[in-house]
Amino acid sequence: MFHTECLGLEPDRTAAMGCRRTSPRPVPAAHRWEIRCERHGRIDEQASSVLARIAPAADRVRALVDGGDVDAGLMMVRWFDDPDGGYNAMGWRLSCEQIQLLARMGASVESDEYAGDSTAHSSR
Repeated sequence: MFHTECLGLEPDRTAAMGCRRTSPRPVPAAHRWEIRCERHGRIDEQASSVLARIAPAADRVRALVDGGDVDAGLMMVRWFDDPDGGYNAMGWRLSCEQIQLLARMGASVESDEYAGDSTAHSSR
């Protein structure tokens, strides 16, 4: 894949737009190239793991973003009924250096939080 060659990193997961469904809307709605943290734990610890892995390619990520065809972002998802990441671990924090890294890559931050049975919706 082009992004793998450009970044010099192997993704943990990829998806092609419309690979699961093309109508009425394509799912996924965009191509995806992902570095993930599959280790169960606090959401800020998982974010730290992902950011440490992508940091060596930060300038190459920015070059792709500046090319106009790529969006970069840190996506964090927390289930409140998860004992390692829910009510027992309210809040999360990114360090100044992590925020600077995200800005250097031209990346956004998205955080989704859900209530309910996380095991019904996750691959764990």
